[in-house]
Amino acid sequence: MYLCICQAIRERDVDAAVRAGARRPSDVFRACGKSPQCGGCACDLRQRIADTIAAEGTLQPNLLAAD
Repeated sequence: MYLCICQAIRERDVDAAVRAGARRPSDVFRACGKSPQCGGCACDLRQRIADTIAAEGTLQPNLLAAD
């Protein structure tokens, strides 16, 4: 499924970017070699990033600390 229609970024693209270290939507765009356009996908990208991190168990310890 496409998460970013403007730049044709799919769920699997986000998953691959997260496995490569992406933690923010801007990281995903960079990993995909694209630039953000309208910003309408930001919430969906953030959610997919969080879901992928949780599913992959790749959350780094410093991100677990409460503010």
